Amino acid sequence: MPNLPEKLTGLQAYDPITGSYAVRLDANESYFDLPSVLKAKIADRIEELDFNRYPDPLANETIQAFAAYYGTHANLVTAANGSDELLSLLINCFLAKGSKLVTVSHDFSMYRFYAALSEVETVVVPKTAQLQIDVNALIAACRDADAVIFSNPCNPTSLGLPRNEVIRLLESVSCLVIVDEAYMDFWDESVMDLVTKYENLIVLRTCSKAIGLAAVRMGFAVANPYLTGLLRAAKSPYNCDGVSQAIAATVLRETSLLEQCRTEIIMQTQRLYTAVAELVKRYPSILECVYPTRTNFVFIKTAYAREIFESLAKAGIAVRCFADGLRICAGNRREQTLLLSALEQILQPIG
Repeated sequence: MPNLPEKLTGLQAYDPITGSYAVRLDANESYFDLPSVLKAKIADRIEELDFNRYPDPLANETIQAFAAYYGTHANLVTAANGSDELLSLLINCFLAKGSKLVTVSHDFSMYRFYAALSEVETVVVPKTAQLQIDVNALIAACRDADAVIFSNPCNPTSLGLPRNEVIRLLESVSCLVIVDEAYMDFWDESVMDLVTKYENLIVLRTCSKAIGLAAVRMGFAVANPYLTGLLRAAKSPYNCDGVSQAIAATVLRETSLLEQCRTEIIMQTQRLYTAVAELVKRYPSILECVYPTRTNFVFIKTAYAREIFESLAKAGIAVRCFADGLRICAGNRREQTLLLSALEQILQPIG
């Protein structure tokens, strides 16, 4: 066997749930598929592509559609093959071997994954007992750090750090601050509009959640022109394929549809939260709490996470299991009914 570096051989691959389930509530996807009329419009766009030509290296049409939808400027936006490519680029190119990256826990596991690949030191700041970010502790950890990254609202806790607290962090540290706003479509505390005010701020967004394009790998970084220029220079020349660009640009222009879907998802998430909160009241010895949600999912704290997860899987329902809780995406009404019915049957025997 070749002599490979330990940073590679010691890694474990990201482990998404695979297999066939009647109800998928594990990946935080939108439960809305694109309507047939919009799919037909996309098919027409794809028909116009010259498949023998490389795509636009900057995805200009797509970032213009993104900028128009979110009220920012296209010259501040970098398009990428999903947010994961941006995470890899930022950690691999904006940090060097031995640099220090600050993260928090609980948070998205891929931050530490990419840091390990890049041989970047990771400092993890624990959250409070209520799973909130301790901004004072985060500021202290950033004093000798090169960058800090966290999701807001948070995956997996569903909680959010208010805008004024993110601003307090920005004004207290000099390192790069990367705010992953993958779920900010479901909340209203974004700092995307501040990227030109704070020279150390980069905001990440995705099309995989509220936009409903998880099958199309398209993510965006928003930053000041200097950082944007560096990011565009560091990425691969043709990192976003022409088909994905055409699809994302077409869908991002459907503002009325996107707002309708977003509003409906928020409503269904609150419906799920209310129903689970009732289960917490009825089964307090099993379900410790459900956290107020700023996302399209809920996080239930329970010492019985593994048992409930496995029982739901046997019932054909996929959710995400953590050591101390369950992350459950808000499906449509039918999916929620099946989930809640299954939970009732599972919790009664445990109780």
